[in-house]
Amino acid sequence: MGFDSFFDEPKFNFDAERKKFIDNLDYLKSMSVQEQTLYKKWQEFNADVYSMTQKASKFKRINNSLWCPTDIDNKEQTIKEIEALEPYVEMLEQGDAKDNETWTLVRRLIHTMEFTANPGRNLKFYVKDRPTNKILGIICMGSDVTSLGARDKFIGWTKDNKFKDGKLKYTSIGTTICCAQPLGYNFLGGKLVATLVTSSVVRDAWKKTYGQTLVGASTTSLYGIHSMYNGIPHWKTLGESVGRVALKPDNSTYEVWVDWLKENRASEYKIMNTQKEGVAGPPTGIKQKIIGMIFKAVGVKSSNYQHGFKRGIFFADIYENGKEFLRGEIEEAGLKMKPKYNDDSDYIMKWWKPKAIRRYTKLFDEGRLKPEKLFYGDIVGKTWEETKEQYLGEVGR
Repeated sequence: MGFDSFFDEPKFNFDAERKKFIDNLDYLKSMSVQEQTLYKKWQEFNADVYSMTQKASKFKRINNSLWCPTDIDNKEQTIKEIEALEPYVEMLEQGDAKDNETWTLVRRLIHTMEFTANPGRNLKFYVKDRPTNKILGIICMGSDVTSLGARDKFIGWTKDNKFKDGKLKYTSIGTTICCAQPLGYNFLGGKLVATLVTSSVVRDAWKKTYGQTLVGASTTSLYGIHSMYNGIPHWKTLGESVGRVALKPDNSTYEVWVDWLKENRASEYKIMNTQKEGVAGPPTGIKQKIIGMIFKAVGVKSSNYQHGFKRGIFFADIYENGKEFLRGEIEEAGLKMKPKYNDDSDYIMKWWKPKAIRRYTKLFDEGRLKPEKLFYGDIVGKTWEETKEQYLGEVGR
């Protein structure tokens, strides 16, 4: 072997890589939605073990910053602590790289789903307790998805409404709505965070940052129509997705084929990453489209590798006549906000706290409390089997 050839990149073995791709999809297809979700989380923390190990000190600081009752087994004291909570929403400055990096790490550590940064608009928030400054949860509001059947039907949207008239800019999607544990399971903390998505802090931030009034918000739930959004007065249950999205291969497998596409399908790949004329912002759903290109390249039907997991679809309809505005039937000046959104945090606290105390009391009386934090920092360096044994039962808590 010559000196120069030592540094040559290995040739792409199409058949071998095709087999790896199919084997990976077969493995993912065999998993339940809970197992697949945890598997992606495990990969998120173990793709670069060295880098994650270097963040161990940050893990500890973040863990200590999460709200937790002093003694969850002390009923009287815990109820007093819930009554004393003063949740508020704090926005992150978009240009502060350090704060955004910390928020992303919190997101990865307390949320079961892997974190993937979405293209387009993104506003990040903490939900904190004012007296203690402890973190109760996190929120990220992003560019709403271009097509969501149940939402579009509810609004009565046409493509022209969304794109030509630009009304899609007046809605957002909650890409992260997450409560820290043990507040979530024991005190319905997820419902608290979900209601605060529509708070004045979030609405004002959207208007100030992007120039459009936030007229409505969409979100989806991972485990179907039955979720923490049920029974929240701020969110309307619209239905379920069809569950026909192609499985996403492991990142290591995906990146190999992305490099192949860039070299062998360059023009098609470029078009896929270019926004359509007349549509503002970066193109959405890029990764799913690229996966479709990979399926085509390897000669496999994507319909054979769809996860089939239906997601619940929910919408916060903030204005009495918001749908009329989004359809272009009235001007923005004619929008009339619903009273529960006008009342803002006062309405939310009066609604949530009694429910939180009832939930805690019921779990306490039945001996079903879960006092543990859900914190994924300890899966760094663990095998998939070890992670599954420890955390699979906690997915969806």
